[in-house]
Amino acid sequence: MKSIIYLVIALALLTGCNNATVKKTEKKPATETATTVADMHTVVAKDILQTSGYTYLLLTEGDKEYWAAVSRFEAEKGKTYYFTSGMEMKDFKSKELDRVFESIQFIDVLSDQPIQAKKAEALTTKGKQSIEKVEGIIVEPVAGGWKLSEIFANKSSHAGKTVKVTGKVVKFSPEIMNRNWVHLQDGTEANGSYDLTVTTMEVVEVGAVVTFEGVLSVDKDFGYGYKYDVILEESKIIK
Repeated sequence: MKSIIYLVIALALLTGCNNATVKKTEKKPATETATTVADMHTVVAKDILQTSGYTYLLLTEGDKEYWAAVSRFEAEKGKTYYFTSGMEMKDFKSKELDRVFESIQFIDVLSDQPIQAKKAEALTTKGKQSIEKVEGIIVEPVAGGWKLSEIFANKSSHAGKTVKVTGKVVKFSPEIMNRNWVHLQDGTEANGSYDLTVTTMEVVEVGAVVTFEGVLSVDKDFGYGYKYDVILEESKIIK
């Protein structure tokens, strides 16, 4: 059970917004009423610690005070933020900070505006892509490799097999569950899918073009509403 909870936290972080962790909410016209979600948390950032991949915030909520972590963004002390859900982790150690948090909340989306009820959705990568498509990417597979469109179009035939894919890194999330998480795109698309999630021990930079070899898993359900149509696991960079 503990491993499932850790994995759910990792997926929540990985499937967050691509361009910014803090969600900017447009102001609604005066003629339209905005209804906020009932379980929305209103918090104030009391303290902030930055690492390469995450922003750690000491939050105050009423008379409560607790630590939270989100994908890195430029947070401001004293500013009010909003979120609807988080997953608590006990005795979490940040390697970069060399610090153990007795309790910390991992938040998928932190907003600088009240969150509207009609925009609250279950977080899942099943049947849709959570990362925006980056235009202008054209990457060809290496010899013996597959285009991402071929993987997505014929996922059942690749399930459980070791495959090679080449793509441009559009997002990198380090050191989650003792592994790194990478989003790859090669400019191709099939069945509405264009972004492949890769788990690896390798460290890569956003914008780099890399070739991974790993085991392809399909229709993977981690529970709690977190599902992946396709994910490449135990991957290594090949030259």
